[in-house]
Amino acid sequence: MNRIGSFIAICVALSLLGCGGSGRPRLTKAAGTVHLDGKPLEGAQVALVMIAEAKSKYQRPSSAITDAQGRFTPQTYGKDDGLPVGKYKVGVQKRELIGQLPKDFDSENPGKYNLKYKWITPMSAAQPDSSGITVEVTSSGMKPDVIELKSADQPEIELTGPQKRANEP
Repeated sequence: MNRIGSFIAICVALSLLGCGGSGRPRLTKAAGTVHLDGKPLEGAQVALVMIAEAKSKYQRPSSAITDAQGRFTPQTYGKDDGLPVGKYKVGVQKRELIGQLPKDFDSENPGKYNLKYKWITPMSAAQPDSSGITVEVTSSGMKPDVIELKSADQPEIELTGPQKRANEP
């Protein structure tokens, strides 16, 4: 009887692992498009953070990079695997380095270098919590499926590294 009980316990544990018992929610393939001034935006980073609901404990963000047509498919655990059904806050950002990276640039510690970036997307759209952009993902896709951004009136420049910290109050 002990062996039968152990066998049943192992079967239950394995079936839970096979059916998403790992705590991961079911993912839905959903795609969207980013436009800047009415044109597809290539190479933008898109971040999606689920708006917390009382019944959902899911908090893992999803992300994507737009292709040449401005299209993106979010990934949560692996490439283009989708995201759970729900409402999301969205951040979109693209910026370009002004000048060249220092010859000794260390990507593991970029904060020690003075770099200057020109923002392609408005800086105000970058953070999901403050961008004001939201989407809803259902089993039939993402609504709205096009995120429309408008360029800032004036060029937005960002300084990073020690020069930025020296200028902060």
